[in-house]
Amino acid sequence: MVAAALAANVAFVHVNVIRMDAERVELDQTVIVAGDRVTAIGPTASIVVPAGALIVDGSGHYLLPGLTDAHVHLNTGMPWAPTRADFGDGPMYLAYGITSVLNLSGAPETLDWRRRVASGDIIGPTIYTSGPFVNEPRVSTVDEVRREIAAQARDGYDAIKFHELDDTTSGLSLPAYVAMNQAARDAQLPLVGHAPIFLGLEALLDAGQPLAHVGMLTNIYFLPLLSHVWVLPATLGALIVLLPMTLPWTAAVLVRRVRLASVAGVVTAVLLAQLLPGGPLYASTALRVVTTAGAAVIVACAVSLIVVMIQSWRRPASTSVRMQATVAATACLTLAITTGLFWIPVAWRSTETGLDRIAERVQGARIPVITTLVVYETMRDGARGRLLHDEAVDFLRPETRVAWRALSEGGRPGYRYDEFAKRLTRALHRADVTLIAGTDAMGVALVAPGSSLHRELELLRESGLSPYEAIRAATVAPATFLRKQQEFGTVAIGKRADLILVERNPLEDLSTLRRPIGVMTRGVWFTRDRLRRLLAALTSTRRPS
Repeated sequence: MVAAALAANVAFVHVNVIRMDAERVELDQTVIVAGDRVTAIGPTASIVVPAGALIVDGSGHYLLPGLTDAHVHLNTGMPWAPTRADFGDGPMYLAYGITSVLNLSGAPETLDWRRRVASGDIIGPTIYTSGPFVNEPRVSTVDEVRREIAAQARDGYDAIKFHELDDTTSGLSLPAYVAMNQAARDAQLPLVGHAPIFLGLEALLDAGQPLAHVGMLTNIYFLPLLSHVWVLPATLGALIVLLPMTLPWTAAVLVRRVRLASVAGVVTAVLLAQLLPGGPLYASTALRVVTTAGAAVIVACAVSLIVVMIQSWRRPASTSVRMQATVAATACLTLAITTGLFWIPVAWRSTETGLDRIAERVQGARIPVITTLVVYETMRDGARGRLLHDEAVDFLRPETRVAWRALSEGGRPGYRYDEFAKRLTRALHRADVTLIAGTDAMGVALVAPGSSLHRELELLRESGLSPYEAIRAATVAPATFLRKQQEFGTVAIGKRADLILVERNPLEDLSTLRRPIGVMTRGVWFTRDRLRRLLAALTSTRRPS
């Protein structure tokens, strides 16, 4: 039982404190913990240490609030790479300084784990959890959505997760989607999830729905195909019709115009594929200009073919010429409409101006975003290999460890979506959107519990956040999102004693957070040696104690 290790009092003395309520360091402080709460903070010279307290010498070291991973999957994982039963992966989070997690795919057993962690029966971070995913077809109507939210509130879940299910085909209707968001607000439960990709951007902004991944803005804004289902078949259909008409047997009056439209369409399509978010040339302004010019050629050809069609019906012409002119004009006009009204605007959305525009709209809707940037590295050459050889993989369930180690180190050729995601995150940060650090640990292959959050902090740093802002995304921001800011997220009197002690100033060097001297969760102090023993136990069949 962990509870047995709970000292009556713990005193961190001569420690430098980073409370995370502001970007500052308070030097030579003493922090007193009684039970599971912080009871005193002040200069070491003025704080009286209770008799019999466990003394932790923090001389030259730094104490700050424990970290939170705000997007994990505790009791799911992938069928071929599962998590441990009874939250056996809990020590992995603690060893990396993570004292709270937000599980975004809960079940009754997760609620039991939450209780057992709080009682000390299971070693691990404090669990906050959503219930089962909410979406069509499990719930469809307004009444079904309201009943589901009410049931999850009664069951004691901490949040609502909106997510496509395996058999989701059309998503929630707009009335049901609006009702879901309102019901969660009425139940005073934060709602987070995937974007309503079948409804579109405006529905998301109107609802103010928090996002579980920064990349969901691609599905709904940068490449919103499911809310514009006509675009892809119309574009492909137009090209399929036009291309055969370039053959020599086409009526001479149409040949040059149809060929030009077809070539412009194919070239524009190929260039667009390079420009889409994460494409190999997604950042090229010059290529966007060339692609836009290609769209202008298609529009000119469409106008020309419409004139030819009208002339063929007004003047003597064979039925074959008339039909070919009509078909060519219709196909080219369709291609011009889809390219001009959808593809070209989409291509320009991922420019700096386009990124800033959507970031400002997200901020205007007060939508917080859980970043999960590490997820997008799992498909990138180099980064994928680093994740594959992460030391944390050694502590996973044996069959999961074997399955992950067998994966290829190679990523997708030309893949740059991870870079795009960082640029998008930078724009969101510039617009003052609330960013929350989360990883999707165990929900995606190669995203291991614990260590992945530190990579996430590095990626936030690469996205323009300062070290303080990155740490805030893993402390203050998740506590505020969960409406638990009075419980955790900063070092303050009366708050839960979730603390990490590190060797160097993390406001200058984030990497020091990876190897804490010790971690306190709910008032229980784990030294570095004990954390190492807990991890070592995970490589055997023995359960950590």
